[in-house]
Amino acid sequence: MALDEVLTFSCARGEGAPVLRLYTWDRPTVSVGYAQVLEREVDLEACRRLGFAVVRRPTGGRAVLHQHELTYAVAFPKGLLGPGGVQEDYRRISQGLVLGLRRLGVAASLSRGSGGRGPVSGVCFLGTSRFEVTVAGRKLVGSAQRRFRDAVLQHGSLLLDLDRAAWEATLPALRHPAAKDWTGRLNTLTFLLGARPSLARVVEALRDGFAEALGQPLAETHPSRAEARAAAALASGRYGSPNSTPDRRTAAGRLDTLQRL
Repeated sequence: MALDEVLTFSCARGEGAPVLRLYTWDRPTVSVGYAQVLEREVDLEACRRLGFAVVRRPTGGRAVLHQHELTYAVAFPKGLLGPGGVQEDYRRISQGLVLGLRRLGVAASLSRGSGGRGPVSGVCFLGTSRFEVTVAGRKLVGSAQRRFRDAVLQHGSLLLDLDRAAWEATLPALRHPAAKDWTGRLNTLTFLLGARPSLARVVEALRDGFAEALGQPLAETHPSRAEARAAAALASGRYGSPNSTPDRRTAAGRLDTLQRL
């Protein structure tokens, strides 16, 4: 989360190029939107018992368990993807996801949005916003965006598979009667493809999908030394504080690729 935030402000200052980052987590982690009430949305005791980390994202949106999934982050200066504001930026990013998923043989499309209210509204995959990625009406990618003064950061989670027990243990809303049969509202790549695809295959497909959507190839790169130092300081500072994450152990990525747009 710290690196994503640093990359965003690096773009805003013109010091770094826009980026697509694809990564996984070194252990299961629940992330919540920056405006959510942590204690209400997450069972912190269950997370401690299971050894799961908890972190507050710099983006908005709802709670999600990062476990059997691939996380993406796109950071870019405002206006880069053209006029139209939040909805147009959301659509352009989702179009890259759709094109990438179709390369995997997944018939993905963009949702018109179905909202998400009531006692289960705090869980990411139980509501669908406009231009989110679905398959046959069931959500496959959950995304959240935040617009800063001069830059935009969008996060998303692509479900590879699902551990229902872990989700219900860590996210109390899923134990509410209103969440009955909640798994029927979402999709996973394992279900859609009949087998779990390799991370390398998924990363390649998404990278190519974004390149097609943007009309240009993407160049793999690394954070600058200044960006890496700033991210490390932020991770041990604000993101390591009890107000941000109750568990001070690092929730770092196993697979982590960075593409300059």
